Order: sequence, then C-alpha cells, then structure tokens
Amino acid sequence: MKAWISQNFSKYWNENKRTLGTILHPLSHVGSSIPFLVGLWDFWQNNLGVNPIAEITHRTGKTAIILLMLSLAISPLRLLLSWPQINKLRRPFGLWSFAYATAHFSTFVILDYGFNWQAILDAILLRKFILFGFTTGLILLTLAITSFKIFLKKMGKRWKKLHRLVYAAGILASIHFILAVKPGVLRPWPYAAVMLILLAFRLSPVQAWVKKRV
Repeated sequence: MKAWISQNFSKYWNENKRTLGTILHPLSHVGSSIPFLVGLWDFWQNNLGVNPIAEITHRTGKTAIILLMLSLAISPLRLLLSWPQINKLRRPFGLWSFAYATAHFSTFVILDYGFNWQAILDAILLRKFILFGFTTGLILLTLAITSFKIFLKKMGKRWKKLHRLVYAAGILASIHFILAVKPGVLRPWPYAAVMLILLAFRLSPVQAWVKKRV
C-alpha cells in the first residue's frame, strides 16, 4: 500500500511540479506584499503601538531577513525536491527583501534622524549594528540592480560570482539583527540558526551528502 501511494504521488508530482512552479511565481509577489499592506492598514488605524517608529523599523527589518532566507531556501528545495522550476522564485523573494530593507533604512534616515546626514554618518561609523545593516543594504542594492537579464548577458560568469554576495548579505543581516537587540534577547537567534543552515547547504560536502539521499 505504501509503495502504491509513494509511486502515485511521485507520478503526480512529476506531472504537476512545472504547473505548481508557474502558479507560485505570482503568489510569491502577493505573499511578499502582505506585510506591507498590513503595515499600511495598522498605520491608518493607528495600531503601531506607543513607539510607531520602532515598530516600523522592527517589522520591515524582520520581513527583509525572512524574505532573504526564502530566497536562499530555493536552491536546497530545488535539489531536495528535484524541482528546477522553483528557481523562478529566487528573484521575487530577493527583490522584495531589498524593498523591505530599503524601507527599513529609510525609516532610520527619515523618521529616526530626519535627514541629518552628519548624524547618520556618525551612527553608521560608530554603531556596529548599523554598520552591518548598512553594508547588507549596499549588497542587496547591488544584487537588485544587477538582477535584470541585461546584466546577466553582459557579465556572463562574473554575474554568478557577484550574486554569491547574497551569502555575505545573509551573514551580515543576521549579525545586524543580533547586535540590534539588548544582550540576552533571544529573538534573533532562531533567524540566525536558519540562515546558518541555509548557508551550510552551499558547502560541497553537504550538497554531495544530500544528492546521495534524494
């Protein structure tokens, strides 16, 4: 019975995974936009708590790192599920992560510091967690700009090497989150653990071990 179920499920999966990948592509945009829409609604309803700036900063930063992790999860899922069509979800998640990171940084620049560029520069240089976050943002900006096909064609093999910077972005974003909270606060650590697992999957021995078992 189990063999029959497994065989039929595998057949159904192989016949429909291309269709599912096509369906998930627009849904990735819809799902990624939901935190933004919820934030707008909460702002309209005056439901951002006693410190709206801190709440906006926290929400946009958390969403940015979650979407970055989803982007990094595409390669493991592609290998584990033998699902090449899922590759098309990497770019939407990456671009939405950049969008929320931009909102996160804009909150810092506009609402926290009121475009006081000297104070902003001092904060970036003197406060480590801001420096890590700013560096992450620069990497995501570079990857977002070069994510279009025209850059892929012009850069060739260099494009793939450049976009490996997303791994550095994942590490820096995790450190930024850890340093941004008070010592002893555990909230960032589950995110950092998931990020570490996703990055460890890129190691050749790990991929070789997985390939033997799928």
